[in-house]
Amino acid sequence: MPLIAARVTLRGHDALADSTTLFAGLRDRNRLLETVVFAVTLALVAIFSLTVDGFAARGNLSVILSNSASLCILSCGMAVVIISRGLDLSIVAVMVAGATTYATCVQAGLGGGMALVVTALVITVVGAINAWLIAFAELPAMLATLASAMVVTGLFRFAILQGEFLILLQKSNPAVQILTSDILPGVPVTTVAMMAALAATWVLLNRTIAGEVIYAMGDNFLAARLSGLPVRPVTILIYVWAALMAMVAGLLVSSASGAVDFRTVTNGTLLFDVILVVVLGGIPLRGGRGGLRNIILGVALIAVLRNGMTLMNVTTQMQDVIKGVVLLIAVAVENFLNPRDIETDTVGDL
Repeated sequence: MPLIAARVTLRGHDALADSTTLFAGLRDRNRLLETVVFAVTLALVAIFSLTVDGFAARGNLSVILSNSASLCILSCGMAVVIISRGLDLSIVAVMVAGATTYATCVQAGLGGGMALVVTALVITVVGAINAWLIAFAELPAMLATLASAMVVTGLFRFAILQGEFLILLQKSNPAVQILTSDILPGVPVTTVAMMAALAATWVLLNRTIAGEVIYAMGDNFLAARLSGLPVRPVTILIYVWAALMAMVAGLLVSSASGAVDFRTVTNGTLLFDVILVVVLGGIPLRGGRGGLRNIILGVALIAVLRNGMTLMNVTTQMQDVIKGVVLLIAVAVENFLNPRDIETDTVGDL
């Protein structure tokens, strides 16, 4: 018996050592991908600064920061979902639904604070329904959120807009002005909201028990559930979090443009950009890894690329082609650096 116990103990130590070595290797390969993305971003900044008039101007840098705020906030929501090994294809539809709810409340005469509370409640319910379909009905996240996006888009568009694509917001309304104003001179609300979303995401992932569960779910969902971790409550938190991030992004976009446009959902470009940010930043679609640094890297690269192509008068269709090629390359590189096999799929199991 002592010999058997010794062998079991030895095997346990061997497995632990193997797992530790595997994690170290994964971290090194992820750092390599992050370094490549950072280098490409710097190279693009240098190339656009030398070849594109106005790219390096101070005003254009402010435009890049302002235009990337909503993308960054959406990516904060999507990143948490993907780290948990989930996927939310309804995030842009929820963004438009939140903006529509807020606009409807403002048009009905509600103040900005009350309209925000009502909008947050509605979007929380939408996120909770997504989570229930995934956590309790056990539908695949991709199918559940895809169906949810269709339902939300159809419901809000036809029940509230009577089939129209647009709902206008009066920029003179105080409830709209507060979302486009500066908190301090030169510090707009959009920038503060982006920083707050990044900080809140970092706290969620690194300073809460829920964050530890999120990484455990992405690392190995079955092991996390069998070990007694509260995977269902955390799944609800994850999708409600993504919905609320989408709501904030929607309010910023609609207040800046003065309209809520449902074609943002149907053309699919923004959803593509959000997934592109997360993947390019170095967060693998199989989950379990990634954090704030990856979100910032991905947003920086896409913001610079998108702004440079716009200043070069590259057509929208060609921009989509270029971003599609970039995404394919990023997925191929990530799969090469972190190949899918039995070890990587069950990493964390001893």
